[in-house]
Amino acid sequence: MINEIMLQKNSDIVEALTKWRSMTTKNLKELVAGAENAPAFRQRILRLEQGGILKSKLQKGFNKIVYPSRELLLRLGIENFNEDNIRHDAVVSMVVSKLVDFKMVSAGRLPHEFKAKSSWKHRVIEPDAIIFIEKNEKELVVAIEVELWRKDRKRVFDKLVEYAKADEYDNVLYFFSDRSSFESYKKRLSELLLDDDLEHLKEELSQKIIFILNQSILKNASDLISSEVFHNGNTKKLGDLFE
Repeated sequence: MINEIMLQKNSDIVEALTKWRSMTTKNLKELVAGAENAPAFRQRILRLEQGGILKSKLQKGFNKIVYPSRELLLRLGIENFNEDNIRHDAVVSMVVSKLVDFKMVSAGRLPHEFKAKSSWKHRVIEPDAIIFIEKNEKELVVAIEVELWRKDRKRVFDKLVEYAKADEYDNVLYFFSDRSSFESYKKRLSELLLDDDLEHLKEELSQKIIFILNQSILKNASDLISSEVFHNGNTKKLGDLFE
């Protein structure tokens, strides 16, 4: 049984994980306890694990990831939670939680906070997250995809085309942690742009799809605003998109 006093004393951590689901301990501390002594915060996390409120995973070359225990999930009424995706989801949480610090970004949401509409005319796409950007007195809905592993060529083609068709998203930001994947997606996109059968989607493919390389996103997503960006055939910095 969950200790109610422990739950109340650590409501900041519980509330953060209710929204973000899984996070690295470093990212979680930055979000809820920036001024707290690091050893003291680690002790809090350890007590929450021992109390059956949190679970954690350690992976080689990666920070410790924490997420709600089964007991806490039941307490919060959360049913859909896949522990197999912990590492990927923690990186998504890290990227989005840092993007919402950008002045133009008004909010960020994970899949449990939004629903792809079955009424869409095309195949429903559920991105890893979405962010809302205020630009020129308009609100832009931007899909977020975090690519940690190389995907099948056809699968990449299909998803890029579906995003080009999807009027519900103004842009899609693809984040990569390694240059080989970044360059591979650039090549796939160039192939699509040369496909005569997709001439009617050429503008959407060029304008909507944005590739972003930041080799630190597996650990801390540092200096995100300086990430290398490929968009519409040009290379720039992420900060250039948020001017």
